[in-house]
Amino acid sequence: MHRLRINQDFVAGLMFAGWGLAGLWLGQSYPAGSALRMGPGYMPRLLCWGLLILGALITIKGIIVAGEKVERWHWRPLLMVSAAVLAFAFLLEPAGLLVATFAIVTIGALGGPEFRPVEVLFLAAGLALGAVVLFIYGLNLPLAIWPPFLV
Repeated sequence: MHRLRINQDFVAGLMFAGWGLAGLWLGQSYPAGSALRMGPGYMPRLLCWGLLILGALITIKGIIVAGEKVERWHWRPLLMVSAAVLAFAFLLEPAGLLVATFAIVTIGALGGPEFRPVEVLFLAAGLALGAVVLFIYGLNLPLAIWPPFLV
């Protein structure tokens, strides 16, 4: 009797397939259209089918080939990166692009194994400056640079 191997490939394949199925289910109300007249659901549906097929292939590979065991979850990076993205989302309009970029970089860096405040501040400053140049001056997006009470 062949024993089911639960390894990283098996779990990753299930994750890809799960996201593909979730996307297909969530986007079922969007009209797909055709290849000549694509509707708003055409590309998402195509991508979700790709995820589903890729996930199935990776899962099958995980069953056939012995791979690395699934490691334990590291909660701190997961929580800090999620918190960083949420902070950016909630700070972008009321605090401006500079503050939101500083927040996402510093909070996200707290999720790593080493946190060096000076390096993180330089990285945040460089990325914030780059974000302002790219999104506000390069792409002309109507975003506030500073919090409204400073302007």
